[in-house]
Amino acid sequence: MACCINVVCLFCTLCVFIGMASLIQLGLGICLTFLQPDIATINRLVKTDQFDSYLLYILFVFIGLGLISLVLSFFSIYSTVRRLKSLSLFVTVLWVFAAALNIVMLIVLFLYYFAILPQLRLLLLRTLQQTPLSTSYLIDPLQSKYHCCGINDKDDYKNLSLDPFPSSCCRVPNCWRDTDINNNNGSNSTISLMHTKGCYPVIDKYVTIELLILMGTASFCALLQALAIILMCTLYQRYKKLNDDDPKFIINHLTTNGKSMNNSNDNIQGSSKTIEETVEITQI
Repeated sequence: MACCINVVCLFCTLCVFIGMASLIQLGLGICLTFLQPDIATINRLVKTDQFDSYLLYILFVFIGLGLISLVLSFFSIYSTVRRLKSLSLFVTVLWVFAAALNIVMLIVLFLYYFAILPQLRLLLLRTLQQTPLSTSYLIDPLQSKYHCCGINDKDDYKNLSLDPFPSSCCRVPNCWRDTDINNNNGSNSTISLMHTKGCYPVIDKYVTIELLILMGTASFCALLQALAIILMCTLYQRYKKLNDDDPKFIINHLTTNGKSMNNSNDNIQGSSKTIEETVEITQI
C-alpha cells in the first residue's frame, strides 16, 4: 500500500511537470505563429514548389497538442486520486496519442533539418523564379527590416516579370531606375543606392533556431508523456489487484462454557469452541 502511494505521488508530480511543459508548448506555438512576425513570414516563405510549409503546420499542431496535454494533466491527477479506473484507462489512451504526435513531429523536424535545410537556398531561388510576385511580397518585410535584397543578392531579381521591382531593396526611392544598377557595371556610387547583401543568412538563422527549439520541446514532451503512460499503466494494474484481492482476516474467539475450572495448569475442565468471523478490511 505504501509503495502504491509513492507511485501516486510520483505520478502527480510528473503530471505537474507535464502541465508546465504543455504550457510552454502552447505558448511557443502561439508566439512563433502569431506574435513573431519575422518567423511567421519566413514560415510562409519557405513553402517551395517541392516542399510544403511544414514548419507552419507543426506550429499549429503544437498549439493544439499543448492545450490537449494541459487538459490531460488535470484529468490524470483527478482520475488517480479518485481511483477511477475507467477514466485512467481512457486518459492513458489519449496520452499514447499525444506522445505519438510528438514523436511524429520530431521525425518531421529532423528530416527537415537534415534533408531540406541544406538545399533551402536553391529551393527558394527556384520558387522566386516561378512565382516572383508572391515570393517578393513575402520577402519584402525582411528586405526592409534587415536591409537585404533577394535570396543571394540583388541579381536574383534579374529577368523577372516584376514591375515595379521591390522598393525595399533600395536605400533611396526608385533606385531600380538607375541604369548603372540595371547594367550591373559595378559603379560604387550606384551600388551604394541599394542593399547588396542577400536575405538568406537571416532566413537560415531563423529557420535553424526555430527547428532546434521545436525539436527540443517535442523531445522533452514526448519523454514526459512516455513516463506518464508507464506510471498510469502501473497504477492501473495495482488498483486492479487491490480491488480483486481484498484481504480477509480470520479472528478466532475463545469462549468458555462457564463450567468449573481448576487452578491446575495441567487440567482445565471445560470446553471451548472457535467461532470464525470474517472481517473485511476496506482499503484506503
